[in-house]
Amino acid sequence: MKMKKILYIEPFSGAAGDMMAAALLGLGADCPRFWKELRSLPLEEKIEIRLNKVVRGGVSALHFDVSVEERHSHDHEHGHHSHRTLGEIEKIIRAAAKLSPGVKKRAVGVFRMLAEAEAKVHGSNIRHVHFHEVGAADAIIDIVSTVLCLEILKVDKIYSSSIALGSGTVKTAHGILPVPAPATAEIVKGCPVHTGTVSCELTTPTGAVLLKSIVDEWGVPPSGVISKVSCGAGSKDFKIQPNVLRVSLISSPEPAVGKDRIAVLECNIDDMPGESFSYVCPELLRMGALDYALIPVYMKKGRPGIILQVICRPDGVAKFADFMMKETSTLGVRFRMEERRILAREQKEYMTPWGVVGAKLAFDGNGKAVKCKPEFESCAKLAKSTGMGYSLASEKIRDYLNRRIKR
Repeated sequence: MKMKKILYIEPFSGAAGDMMAAALLGLGADCPRFWKELRSLPLEEKIEIRLNKVVRGGVSALHFDVSVEERHSHDHEHGHHSHRTLGEIEKIIRAAAKLSPGVKKRAVGVFRMLAEAEAKVHGSNIRHVHFHEVGAADAIIDIVSTVLCLEILKVDKIYSSSIALGSGTVKTAHGILPVPAPATAEIVKGCPVHTGTVSCELTTPTGAVLLKSIVDEWGVPPSGVISKVSCGAGSKDFKIQPNVLRVSLISSPEPAVGKDRIAVLECNIDDMPGESFSYVCPELLRMGALDYALIPVYMKKGRPGIILQVICRPDGVAKFADFMMKETSTLGVRFRMEERRILAREQKEYMTPWGVVGAKLAFDGNGKAVKCKPEFESCAKLAKSTGMGYSLASEKIRDYLNRRIKR
């Protein structure tokens, strides 16, 4: 049985660039290729990198220590105040002779996401943003190292638990600011977060943007066998919990038929005009819902009602619950996480005696087509152009496609 390689990230003590790089190196990315390619970054600063074994709160971890000549304060990330623009950072990354095109593209994408957040916070254009802490050489190394590690590890999917942001205040190039820093708060929009138990900055802008850009799904990963566990250490040592970012490699069996996790949201409605659903339901699909259903029920006092059921990705629960409470008469939404098995499918167009027809094909684990369904729009168009009626048009198209498609 084919196994899927899953990376599970647990930022229970927050995340920073050095913590992420150290943790991934501990999973097996610490190899000659990594150091050779990383050292090809054409940085002006004199740099020394050490991967040290340390203990944080009684937990053994790795610390990714980047020393840059003429270092200053140790506040906020590594604490450097080298100012670089996005364009300057992109040039440095693209000029690295040993890095693959994929690593360069992904690393530049991370910095662009960061630039967009900074520009929004400061009311500027991304090309005019001057990075302070995150423009320093050590932050560039942290981000490139993380992306390079992911390419070396070759994981199939990345999951993460919710992000601990911290609380209190943090000293930055713009003065003392509340935690999370403005850029961090902008970046983690749409991500599951909590304050954590330590009163300080736990997640930096670099840590936040790395998580936002690499995580495929938030929540618990599918069942499997843990093959490796590694912890990346932060610079501080907390008394009440280990200041580490934990990552795990999980081998999960990939079934012949696809399997994934979904969220199911429901609410009962018995006091809303029926035509309101004509707005709500298409809007749900436009927002990215996987599916919806209107289920007729009888409620208390014999009142007829509707259960509005919405299926979405796990990270969309808050968005869709808020929409349902805003656009319907319900006062609450219940939700649950479920697993489902799904057939692989693809959209194709076929030339038929009646013209081009769109259809959805479904395949089993051996790649054999097991279902074929013509698209509604194609059947409706044929029904109108021939006058044969929708039911007959749909039947003719389905029969023709099933004869043509190899089973």
